[in-house]
Amino acid sequence: MQNQRLNIVGVALGIALFLAVNLLAGPTLRGVRADLTEQKLYTISQGTRNIVGSLEEDITLRYFFTRKLAQEEAESLLPYADRVLEMLEQYEAASDGKITLEVIDPVAFSEEEEAAVRFGIPGRRVSMQGDKLYIGLVGTNSVDGQEVIPVLEPSGESSLEYDLTELIDKLERDLPVLGLVSGVQLRGGTLPPANQFSQPQQLPAWPILQLVEQRYEVRDLDPATLEEVPADIDLLLLIQPKGLTEAGLYAIDQFALAGGKICAFVDPVVLFDPAADPEPPAPGAEVTGMDSLLAAWGVPLKADKVAGDDVTGTQIRSRTDKMVRLPMFFNVSEEGLSDDDILTEALTSMRMLMAGAFEVAAPEGLTVTTLAATSAEGGGTVGRSLVTQRMDEETLAASFVNQGTAQTLGVRLRGEVASAFPDGAPAPAPTEGEEAPGEPLPTEGHLTASSAPLNAIVMADVDMLHENLWAQRVQSLFGGVSYRSANGNAPFLVGALENLSGSDDLISLRSREAYRRPFLRKEELEREAQEAFAAQEQALEQKLAEAERKINELQAEKDPQSASLLSPEQQAEIDRFRVQEVETRRELRKVKRDLKADIEALGTRLELLNIALIPALIAAFGAATWLFRRRSSRA
Repeated sequence: MQNQRLNIVGVALGIALFLAVNLLAGPTLRGVRADLTEQKLYTISQGTRNIVGSLEEDITLRYFFTRKLAQEEAESLLPYADRVLEMLEQYEAASDGKITLEVIDPVAFSEEEEAAVRFGIPGRRVSMQGDKLYIGLVGTNSVDGQEVIPVLEPSGESSLEYDLTELIDKLERDLPVLGLVSGVQLRGGTLPPANQFSQPQQLPAWPILQLVEQRYEVRDLDPATLEEVPADIDLLLLIQPKGLTEAGLYAIDQFALAGGKICAFVDPVVLFDPAADPEPPAPGAEVTGMDSLLAAWGVPLKADKVAGDDVTGTQIRSRTDKMVRLPMFFNVSEEGLSDDDILTEALTSMRMLMAGAFEVAAPEGLTVTTLAATSAEGGGTVGRSLVTQRMDEETLAASFVNQGTAQTLGVRLRGEVASAFPDGAPAPAPTEGEEAPGEPLPTEGHLTASSAPLNAIVMADVDMLHENLWAQRVQSLFGGVSYRSANGNAPFLVGALENLSGSDDLISLRSREAYRRPFLRKEELEREAQEAFAAQEQALEQKLAEAERKINELQAEKDPQSASLLSPEQQAEIDRFRVQEVETRRELRKVKRDLKADIEALGTRLELLNIALIPALIAAFGAATWLFRRRSSRA
């Protein structure tokens, strides 16, 4: 009897302890967690920890989310909104007091809603009453710097950590200084007349420069006179830097080996460069202006080759009025864009023209990530000399060799590389009147290999930056012209520069797996029901078509004298069809109702299983232990 009382007291104390732990765990253990997910979805990366742990500025993060409205009108958004909040709480905890998180619910007609609008966070109408749902983030620092993510979309969940860390990184840094080295006349200018009878040609600036200058302090560095990269340059943008001297190449080489960030666009043939030499270069001659650097980095262009895609090539009308597929003018489809890199995982297409292809032979210590490639089925090359001979489109298309292998069009380089100048700085070029070069430059401070990881993004096409390949011209009512992106070319450039101009820790972040882990059985039920629904819908459409056919036949057979009236046969057919329509729509509603009931029942069973399974197992274990002890005591 005594043992029975002790067991009852023990069970009661166990229940009390269970309730107490659950009641106290929320407020007292909120910061304590263990991430058991396969992809560590709830753990911020080391790169993020490095950034938020070394902040010098105090940063305030304001998370705007209309939770109550979402609970009523957009319940599916709640899991993602909670994930954002949990991620932000981790940032706050890892910042050693430098980050302050404010969670704001901007209900209608409140000061909080006015603040959301003032910060540029748009609301989306989600109710018949016109109530707006807000979900966005504003970051501010102590010197009035401000960065905004206007809308936090669930579709961007895989890049959530990158977006949040980038916002914080921007608040910590000054406006980056970008050095532009270009052998193409991006800023326009004047071409001299071709002969004594022609006029000078005015070249307009490339509109894509406006996108760059909105985000960076841009300094033009002349390739012909470049001998040293200024110390305050954060990032180099190299666009077919023809005309670089050996001293200029050496300066870029040392900048890269010291950890300088480089974004380069090179090309075997730049069609939108009217200042280009009309004579094709000799086989093996310097093409991009930085061939030796590409070779040192393990990604030289395929010699004297132009890449193309026989699958995504563009159909054009030839001079003989025939439709010809030109493989060298092609799209990079979503399948050809890496979904493992933050730059390309959200892009769906790019447009390229006469691009090159990289021969990837990465040296030890260097990681080469392919960002863009042709399709494997249509990838191939054609000789560069054929492209520059102005041959007709049909002959050019026929010259293309489909090799059936993906051609690498864009790469990210990160890691250790050796200098392209292993013997030190080159001797300066001879001055006018000298026959031999001068003495070599001092080798003091010369880097023979990386002192910090190389960070570079290189694309094998320059024409992709011209507005003819990426933009739609938009004429305003007041006569102005603006440009709207038609594909991923311009977003790629902007994203590459933003990614590289951040810290090394930011560059190290990659796309992460989506949070969503679906119930496969639930999706199977939905798929089966949708197939059944589609079959029913198709049957209804067939009935509609059959009825219309019958009515047309009866209309053609009836008396022309009564063209404005329906015959009894027509009326009967229409009435019969209407009955069929009502019955079919009733069946469709039943299918949808049964689908919803099956899914809700499955969800209820899964919830009960998740909630009750572990307590039930513990209770069963406790009961079995009690029975075992009781029997043992009687024995």
